[in-house]
Amino acid sequence: MSILRKNGFETREQVSAFFTIVFSGQLVYSAFESLKIPFYDKLIDYYGLTDTQFGLLFTMLGVAMFFYIPGGWVNNRFNVRVVLISGLVYRLFSSLFIILVRPSFSILMFVTFTWGVLDAIFWPAVVKGVALYSGRANKGVGLGTLAALRAGGEAVLNGILIGILTLAGGSMLVFKGGMIVYALLTIPMIVFIYRFVPGDPRVEGHVPDYDDAVQVSAKQAFFALVATLKIARVWSAGICGMCVYWVYMTIFYTEPFLTRAYGMSEANASWFSVLSTIIFGVSGGIIGGLISDKIVKSAAKTLLIVSLSATAIMVYLAVLPKNPTWLVGAIVGIVALTFVVIMGTGIQQAPVAELHLPSYQVGSAMAVNSFLGFACILWAMTINGRILDAHESEPGAAFTQIFVLMAVVSAVGALAAGLLVWMNKRVAAAQELELGNELISELVS
Repeated sequence: MSILRKNGFETREQVSAFFTIVFSGQLVYSAFESLKIPFYDKLIDYYGLTDTQFGLLFTMLGVAMFFYIPGGWVNNRFNVRVVLISGLVYRLFSSLFIILVRPSFSILMFVTFTWGVLDAIFWPAVVKGVALYSGRANKGVGLGTLAALRAGGEAVLNGILIGILTLAGGSMLVFKGGMIVYALLTIPMIVFIYRFVPGDPRVEGHVPDYDDAVQVSAKQAFFALVATLKIARVWSAGICGMCVYWVYMTIFYTEPFLTRAYGMSEANASWFSVLSTIIFGVSGGIIGGLISDKIVKSAAKTLLIVSLSATAIMVYLAVLPKNPTWLVGAIVGIVALTFVVIMGTGIQQAPVAELHLPSYQVGSAMAVNSFLGFACILWAMTINGRILDAHESEPGAAFTQIFVLMAVVSAVGALAAGLLVWMNKRVAAAQELELGNELISELVS
């Protein structure tokens, strides 16, 4: 507990609630979205899709952006526990449906659309819970831990499935069984949430009794949402976060990048993507949080560093020759990109958590931030899929185009982060001036 206490965790109840929320934010995606990196080609084969169709499914997930703001009202009105349990129940049954039935593309589009709507409510509840159950001065560590354990949990589950598939000779039946098992993992998660996550606390890091939990009416939830929409820094952080997440989505193409452009075997590429996620992805999330809280002491400044670093790496990957001779260079670039970008995604919403808004407003703030931060899901994979389909016979040229585009996006993210740093300084200066005026008034009186 000593290490945990140094990072804002004071009681076992707080630790239990925090980590239950964190793992629910991973397991909800374990039967589909989490498989996209090491099993990209296998998912396409299982559901009978093209690259473009697969990208369109993730575009449907991106419709969440249209529901994030009304989802903010839901997260103000209902506590984290209610939202997470409801979301996990729906994902359980809908995931089993598409795995067992293997429906047509149009039905898959509809199911992923409903997942997008649900995610507009579910994900803000996860980051709201992390913000409420982490220490007041430890939001970077809290959200970095969320990213690290999500990446680590995803990598472990994928690693297990890769190992089993290797022993089974890549059997599609075994792959199907793995997806079913991962969908069923939501059942114990529902039990843990019911047991360890109470109502929303009034004070950050405090685990409340039922009578002490925040109770919010529909009207109060609405006015809290309206107030959130007026906070400029929430929107600025969202734009920066969108660029960071857009660049992060490039990692989804690790397997096809290494197999199609550099001739690595599918099995080795899958293992590489899992191991790089475990070793560099997990450490990136934690290190990003520690740098933000302990060294830079600003999530916005840390995002600026991340964006500039990602821009440089994207330029490197774009100019790197696309042939098997340069495989080691490609691996170095992907490892660096994974580490740096997960640093950014880990603290992507930390600037909002550092505003220390009232408990009944945190949900809508995270929802508005997510509205912008994850908007790129609407178009990112569709654009990449079309580039890959258009250059099917020249995968190297396709990935060069993708990396050039991502270098530009990351540079825009750096500009947005710089603007956020400037706004934070102005607000801090205004607060200091106001405090000074109050002290002078007290002395005069």
